[in-house]
Amino acid sequence: MIRPLPPELRGLLARGEVLLSVRDAVRELLENALDAGARRVRVELWGGGLERLVVEDDGEGIPLEDLPLAVEPFSTSKLQDPGRIRTLGFRGQALYALRQAATLKIRSRPRKQLGGGLLWVKGERVEVKEGPAPPGTRVEVLGLFGGEGRDPKGEVRGVLELLRRYLLHHPYLSLALFVEGEARLLFPGAGLLEAARLAFGRVLAERLFPVEAEAGEWALVGLLSGPQVSRAREDALFLSVNVRPVAFPPGLLKAVRRAYRELLPEGHFPVGVLNLRLPPSAYRLRLDARKEEVSLEPEAEAFVEEALREALGRKNLARLLPDPKPLLPLPPPTPSGLPRLRFLAQFRESYLLAEGEGTLYIVDQHAAHERVLFEELRRRLQAEGLAPLPYPVLVELSPGEAERLGQGMEGRLFAYEPFGPLRVRLLEAPPFLHPYPLLLPEVFKEALRGEGGSLRGLLARLACLPALKAGHPLGQAQGQALLDALLACETPWVCPHGRPVLLALTEEDLIRRFGRRSGARGGEESRPRRLGESFPEAPAPREP
Repeated sequence: MIRPLPPELRGLLARGEVLLSVRDAVRELLENALDAGARRVRVELWGGGLERLVVEDDGEGIPLEDLPLAVEPFSTSKLQDPGRIRTLGFRGQALYALRQAATLKIRSRPRKQLGGGLLWVKGERVEVKEGPAPPGTRVEVLGLFGGEGRDPKGEVRGVLELLRRYLLHHPYLSLALFVEGEARLLFPGAGLLEAARLAFGRVLAERLFPVEAEAGEWALVGLLSGPQVSRAREDALFLSVNVRPVAFPPGLLKAVRRAYRELLPEGHFPVGVLNLRLPPSAYRLRLDARKEEVSLEPEAEAFVEEALREALGRKNLARLLPDPKPLLPLPPPTPSGLPRLRFLAQFRESYLLAEGEGTLYIVDQHAAHERVLFEELRRRLQAEGLAPLPYPVLVELSPGEAERLGQGMEGRLFAYEPFGPLRVRLLEAPPFLHPYPLLLPEVFKEALRGEGGSLRGLLARLACLPALKAGHPLGQAQGQALLDALLACETPWVCPHGRPVLLALTEEDLIRRFGRRSGARGGEESRPRRLGESFPEAPAPREP
């Protein structure tokens, strides 16, 4: 016997079709905001989004008379022609599904509407009233998936992953995520490269090259890795079609592989993101709840393949060392110490390249300068001790800091006396601190917090502040002076915080990497080694 399903079961099925996690709820609300033209979106999660989820945007807003209809099934203003879908959402099920899974509070106002509308809905109960509201929409979801025992931390991880993915395709969106009131993601809409740094990490993002192509209604913008970075799966290769995040169609993956040709190992894929803009006739989108599968016409695949070939043809594809194995931190100092280092160049205004006894050294200029300054501060403190300040310096203390007096290492750096409640007066300090009277109170408090008398840690922090930073250009004389100062240090191998200062790449490593038999020493011409040959190379004839 065929019978209509009861309303409560219809709602449960609609919820299960659209919402499987907090991530799904955030995706639906974020897509609604993007469809409304939002330039700023704020997401809040409380209890992993299970207790309370808020998505607020500055988009077009919902007119007051339309608010009750927005939470009804299959109610939408977006879908006009299923063959020409231009919005992220179009099925009209998102808010209705949320209504079945939680309590909803919606506040919205179009910019031209005087006053806003407030909607409260739980199950079949719906209340609407007028109220003040800024332009845009705020959706608050309370008690999502109540009583199902879900993991809040897992829900937060899913939302973070989702937002990073969407920023790759909407890199000019200003997006903020707050978890339990604490900012976990703040993106100012700074463009695709910054979005890639957020999604892939700064180191990997710097190894991606831009891809751009345009022909009428067809356009491609993206970032892809060169042959030095690849993966055996396509899970780090992302695609959007007309700003909709979608799964990579198999045909397009083959087109990407053809564009790279033999630059990638068999079965490997590049890392990156491709944002494709196509006319509606060039692709077909599935109309189910996931909306993630898309099929492209052969012309679209050919357009992407040609764009990638051109981009790769303009790129310097010299491979970097495939792994950091040769670049190991130097061993502990030997009795002979470091050899004399000759400055060669500066790389990325952050690293010094130097030569010494057949070895190429890569020196982190910030870490090297930190080591030099640290040993100088330690040496001066031991040699000069404390000296009277030109005039006493007053330090205001918190109650907690006042209780720590005599327990830190302030007595090793300062002579001081009490000067009323929660105050001390500094009388003596190391001479190298005398020129910085405004810094003295902060150094005193830092010494006060250093439990166990960790003078070394305090000096390390003091050395870090004025040390050369990454991005500071150095000339030949400055670079050589820094190398010479480093060689004079007792422990040039690590910075005061324990990070390596310099890495070594020997000539033998280079010979092996380039597949040579020997190096070019003493003006002799080096000879290439034939890789994988069956017979040894015949000896070269000697000159008479």
